[in-house]
This record gives sequence, C-alpha cells and structure tokens, in this order.
Amino acid sequence: GPIPTRESLDNYLVVYPNPTSDKININKNVDINVYNYIGSMIISKKNTNVLDVSKLSSGVYMLQINYKNKSITKQLIKK
Repeated sequence: GPIPTRESLDNYLVVYPNPTSDKININKNVDINVYNYIGSMIISKKNTNVLDVSKLSSGVYMLQINYKNKSITKQLIKK
C-alpha cells in the first residue's frame, strides 16, 4: 500500500503494551531509539519489532521510531 504520511504514521505504527514492565512490541520492523527524561539515548535498535525494556527503571521514556525514512516520537511508560 501507500507509504503513510508522518501524521498517519502515528496511527500506523502500534506500540504495545504501553505501559509495559518487560518488553514492547511494534507492528512493523522499525529502527527505534529510547531516550530518558533528560534526553539521553539509552537504547538503540535497528530493524526490530520487539524491544526489551525490562532493565529500565520505572518512569516515562520517549521512543523515536524511524520507518521508511519517516520519524515519529511516542511516549513509553515503564511500570
């Protein structure tokens, strides 16, 4: 199908479960970076659809998800 725009990419890419305690799944293979609350990148994975966040402390993180040369950010809550 057509490559989604950045606006629809936010709905096209599903990250679950969120909040999570151990791992998140993404419904497409993506490049994903995880940033902490001060903006430091703490995890970076290429071409993956699962991310282990079990070692992260509880709190709120930002996910930067890159898919087909487009990028979106989503909030992740680690329980």
